[in-house]
Amino acid sequence: MRDEYKRSCHDELNWVEIDQLHTATVEISKNCFEYKKLCIGLLGVGAALMIKFSDDPLANLNFLVVVLICLGFWLADGTAFYYQRSIRKSMGRLMFAIAERNDISNYEGKKVDVSVSGAFFNSSMTLYYALFILIGVAWLIHAT
Repeated sequence: MRDEYKRSCHDELNWVEIDQLHTATVEISKNCFEYKKLCIGLLGVGAALMIKFSDDPLANLNFLVVVLICLGFWLADGTAFYYQRSIRKSMGRLMFAIAERNDISNYEGKKVDVSVSGAFFNSSMTLYYALFILIGVAWLIHAT
């Protein structure tokens, strides 16, 4: 039978920090989804405005503006994803420290890898890849 777990002051501080980091991670995750919705919304409104007010709605400048809008949101989303992963890694270190202080030798926390390239090139960025491909194909068709 195991002894009852009693949190030390250090454990309690770590748990508070883990809870705060978890809350921050959830908020960043929500923001990433909002970035995607804003990007699509802005592209829709921007396309309508370009068609309405442009002499040539398929001008190269219009394609460039659309690419820059997508690029800006991709950079913001990738940066948020990077910080989200960094926070998860910090949470893992705190969990491991708690396990170590409480002599839990078989604790295998989830390893979180953090890299800039991994933040910008992952499955959650599929929307931006698809947009870049669609815009690129449309631009090429227009140019030929």
